[in-house]
Amino acid sequence: RVTKLTAENNHLKQTYKQLFDSIKSSRVQSKEQCDDLINKVNLKSVEVADLNASLQVKVLVITALKEQLKGKAVLPKAVSLNPIDPAILQVDVVPLIPKLRKNRTAHIDYLKHNLEEAATLRELVESERLLSPLNTPLAYACKYTRRIQELLMIL
Repeated sequence: RVTKLTAENNHLKQTYKQLFDSIKSSRVQSKEQCDDLINKVNLKSVEVADLNASLQVKVLVITALKEQLKGKAVLPKAVSLNPIDPAILQVDVVPLIPKLRKNRTAHIDYLKHNLEEAATLRELVESERLLSPLNTPLAYACKYTRRIQELLMIL
């Protein structure tokens, strides 16, 4: 009977050893699978973060375009506001006295004066246009001040 029990004990030890070894190998396999899954999840999370960042950029672009369509243009970069001297705002176009029309130097001085005034006016209009680029009256004013300057240069 003792030999029978020792044989059964040996058989049980062998069975337990096989089960223990199979547990070790399955544990190693499951750990490898778990590591692979963790790597895949990390890669997907990085991809999702990149997609979210690009989506956020696109949303900002769409929002800016919508604001421009509404006429509330948001400038992408800061525009420095220079304080405008009130003396500059006074455009002084002096009418030419008929007596001086035949005087060439007076006429050239008159044209130079008007050219300077037109340049000042153009600077003012362009600075205001930078602040509100979708304002069509300012666009027309800018175009016409440029034409005035060109005409004065021709004369």
